[in-house]
Amino acid sequence: MILDNKTKKYFKIICLVLFVVALTGCTANLDSSGKLIAKRAINLNTPWSMKSGIFDFLLVIPISKSIIYLGDVLLNNIALGVVLITILINIIILPIMIKSTVSQQKMQLIQPEMERIQNKYKGRKDQTSQMRMSAEIQALYKKNDVSMLASFTTFLTLPIMFAMWQAVQRIEILYQTNMFGINLGAKPIDHVFKFEIAYIVLLAIVALTQYFAMKINTIMSKRNPKYRETSQMQSMNMMNNFMTLFIIYFAAIMPAAMSLYWMTTNIITIVRTWYIYIYHVEKAQKEVDQANTNYLTKRQNKK
Repeated sequence: MILDNKTKKYFKIICLVLFVVALTGCTANLDSSGKLIAKRAINLNTPWSMKSGIFDFLLVIPISKSIIYLGDVLLNNIALGVVLITILINIIILPIMIKSTVSQQKMQLIQPEMERIQNKYKGRKDQTSQMRMSAEIQALYKKNDVSMLASFTTFLTLPIMFAMWQAVQRIEILYQTNMFGINLGAKPIDHVFKFEIAYIVLLAIVALTQYFAMKINTIMSKRNPKYRETSQMQSMNMMNNFMTLFIIYFAAIMPAAMSLYWMTTNIITIVRTWYIYIYHVEKAQKEVDQANTNYLTKRQNKK
């Protein structure tokens, strides 16, 4: 499966659009004034049945009840329940994120060889040449233990993350909870213009953590001496900047409980990415370098 730059660009745009649709679609949990719609509310007495829909039954209701039970019943702190369940979910999806991140980085490392192969067959549109190019690229993947599909496994985690998003919006008790002078059911934007410092600090932390959560991949990639910024990376940086502004906007107009969720997710993303790069990606980089060395040695021996 080989994607040209144009296809990759469209793929990213489609993913972004789907993400936006998913986020805006979730606002149906709230009425026009930003209050939780009664029939969408979830508490410990909410029936857990297929009648609520397969997505709610499999993910949203179990996650919501886990947050309520852990936070409100066991710890007497529903906000802490949101934080701990968010951490737990991220631990569960960590193996998928490791595999995806390592695969993406390996793809970047073998890009020069990929371009060499593509340039070798540039302008040759006949079936035989295309088959040979495909065979050489597949051999390159095999040599460096790269799976093209692995880079898309991240999307397997999206239903879980959307379910967590839904759960935080629909937990009834969150809207009656105060933390550090912040009403988790209130919209920060209503308080920012009143210059209430707690809500201003809240949005500032969301903005800061979101920015670094988007930039951490680039920051860690620059540890590699062979790092070089491509036009594709520049496009990704622009998209990341847009997404940062987008998240800040939603944090401002939605209940403060969502800001709590975003801050937790962003901090976990930063720590998780650091961990993956230090203990997995840099190991993969050494494996790619070793594979290239072995390949060149074999070629020289044949000569």
